Amino acid sequence: MKKILSTLSSALVLFAALFSFNTVAKSAEYFSIGTGGPTGVYFQVGNAICKMVAKIQSKEHGRKKGTDKAYRCSAPSTGGSTYNIGQIMEGELQFGVAQSDWQYHAYNGTKPDKVKPYNKLRAVFSAHPEPFQIIAGKGSGINSWSDLKGKKLILVTQVLDKEELLKFLWKITG
Repeated sequence: MKKILSTLSSALVLFAALFSFNTVAKSAEYFSIGTGGPTGVYFQVGNAICKMVAKIQSKEHGRKKGTDKAYRCSAPSTGGSTYNIGQIMEGELQFGVAQSDWQYHAYNGTKPDKVKPYNKLRAVFSAHPEPFQIIAGKGSGINSWSDLKGKKLILVTQVLDKEELLKFLWKITG
């Protein structure tokens, strides 16, 4: 008899524990943020956001003050801007970190060979500016953008997006 009562009480405790965890899990709002390579800035940004989300307290977890719903976040390493945009379009990601130029191309359909057109994208915030510098030797005679015309340029970058930017700047400035 003691064995039956012990087994029943263990089953009841296990059922109660599973039921309470199941309630929280069902009511939690889950979302994923597409980032970039694990050594890059986008990966760090996405995971920092998830850490902040994890600190949000919810009433469902017994807090007197807090949000009505619990939130859970993941920020997996991905292929970067164009991959994240594609996964948002497919519904696989809810958010994604992307360079603004790739968001522009996707929204406007200006580079369909690189990123599929998708005009439902929205920017939530900007993480950091991405300036570039043009450096010229003292005796080169280059003092302005127009002085670059006809000169040989060397791009020191591992990212082809800067090359795309230069092509665009050449196009609009002649």
